[in-house]
Amino acid sequence: MWKLDESYFYRLKRVAMNRLSAGGVVVYLMGLCEYSFVILGTSTWVLWGNQGRVILGGILTTIYFILVAMLLMLIIYLVVCIISEKFIFKSQKFAAVAMVVYTLVMSVEPLFLLYLFYLDRNGKGNHGFGNWVIATIIAGCIQFVMYFMLVRNGVKVGSMKKDGIGMFRGSRNLKRAVTVTGLCFSSLITWLFFIEGSAAIIEGCIIFLFLLFALIGAVQEFIILTVCRYRFATFSITYKEATKHRERRKG
Repeated sequence: MWKLDESYFYRLKRVAMNRLSAGGVVVYLMGLCEYSFVILGTSTWVLWGNQGRVILGGILTTIYFILVAMLLMLIIYLVVCIISEKFIFKSQKFAAVAMVVYTLVMSVEPLFLLYLFYLDRNGKGNHGFGNWVIATIIAGCIQFVMYFMLVRNGVKVGSMKKDGIGMFRGSRNLKRAVTVTGLCFSSLITWLFFIEGSAAIIEGCIIFLFLLFALIGAVQEFIILTVCRYRFATFSITYKEATKHRERRKG
């Protein structure tokens, strides 16, 4: 797929100039930033609020500080974008990569919070929920590979060409992929009912599990768009071009 010419990504170019333009990507990153801030803010309260309610081991503490560091870097980047509009266009390739990385991070970050809630209520004696989290991440990886292969094969046969039918629509394997996703979702939810102490957070698990699979599907478009922004100059727009476009629309 990476060796295909630009005509294979015609339909995606319109997305790159509109919904996922340089400014659109920054707005999306702002949304992810707010979402992550809520998740990590709540996690921090569970960890250190009321003189520390949950004590983490070395690995989980490292994961927490990595997530915090990533959030701080994203905040710094967005602040610079707000200060300088030109910087948005100069850094649009970096923003595209950040969009992919942070979408994947935010698909699993809520699991960290759910695990903290579980430990807060049940302590460290029962490892059942920890095993569920690991199984969920594995299922997410399987879904990611499955949808990536689905999209890749579609692009190779012309799904994103000018006369193509779209990234997902019309694929003969889409129903199979959706069925596998549904089975994974149902199995993971059913498993929760057999984990001692998980009833109190089961609603959160259902919501975040749905978001995980939804973001894994959405990130496929972001991945291809990022590759196109690096491969084809027409997928990026300069500050001067954007200014002229705004002036034409006003006129």
